[in-house]
Amino acid sequence: MNKRRWTGLSARLLILTIVFVMVAEVLIFVPSAARFRLDYLNNLLSDGHLATIALEAAPDGSVPPRLEMTLLDHAHVHSVDVRYGTLWTRMLGSDGIPEPEVLVDLRETTYLGLCWDAFVTLSRTDSPVLRVIGPSPMNKSVLVEVIADEMPLQYALLDYSQRILQLSLIISAITAALVYLALQVMIVRPIRHLTDSMVRFQNEPENEAAETPSSKRQDEIGVASHVLAEMQTTVRNSLTQRAHLAALGEAVSKINHDLRNILTSAQLISDRLANSDDPRVRASSPALVQAIGRAVNLCTQVVAFSQARRPTLDLAPEPLRDLL
Repeated sequence: MNKRRWTGLSARLLILTIVFVMVAEVLIFVPSAARFRLDYLNNLLSDGHLATIALEAAPDGSVPPRLEMTLLDHAHVHSVDVRYGTLWTRMLGSDGIPEPEVLVDLRETTYLGLCWDAFVTLSRTDSPVLRVIGPSPMNKSVLVEVIADEMPLQYALLDYSQRILQLSLIISAITAALVYLALQVMIVRPIRHLTDSMVRFQNEPENEAAETPSSKRQDEIGVASHVLAEMQTTVRNSLTQRAHLAALGEAVSKINHDLRNILTSAQLISDRLANSDDPRVRASSPALVQAIGRAVNLCTQVVAFSQARRPTLDLAPEPLRDLL
């Protein structure tokens, strides 16, 4: 029974449901990861632009080196450049800035490009330095450029992916359980009842207790149950009628056998009457002999009919041209 449960239709539906939910979660994760990476880069631009506001409050437009390092660490960048109009200005970061290896221009992003860049970030084994350019989320008219490491982005994206994976597993398990229970009640269990009824009917076709009860459902399973019940009733009636005909044929065969014995005796007596000395007896004996002969012939035909078998077909090729 346990083997049947785990190899049956319900187990397959459970596995397929989990697989389909996980596929759906993957399709949802791809744009989510791309959006997470885009938001992370926009936050770098926003934090970098926000750090430059402190420079505007300074009397000479500059801050002490320690404060500058604090602002850069808070923004998670190495340097911040801002363009007002057509002129780029280095606002934060001067010495020891690493050379950028990857250019990320948020002004030229596409949906497929963002998805591909998210997978590239997740699959990197090194940690390149990014040069991120884009409009400031605080002021779209201001263009900001920051130099930052990709490793924090990769760690954040990996952590986000793990959370999404855990959530996907929970959602798939709950969804699969609900779908499994619904299919078990609505489809699998009624089909199992139908198959069990078929097996019982196959083993005991004449047992009325093995008949499938007619279902009140209006869907395909209800129609199948109703048709199966009607078919079992028809087959059971046919088997009962066949049994009655077989019993009747056996009784007729026995009666025919006894009747032939009686007619044989009567035929012997009629033959003696044909040799009688009484002319009236001899005159009526031919009609009696003929009647008894017809009765014997009828009995013979009944026996031959009861022993008849369906003729076998003798197939042979035939030219179609002659037939046409």
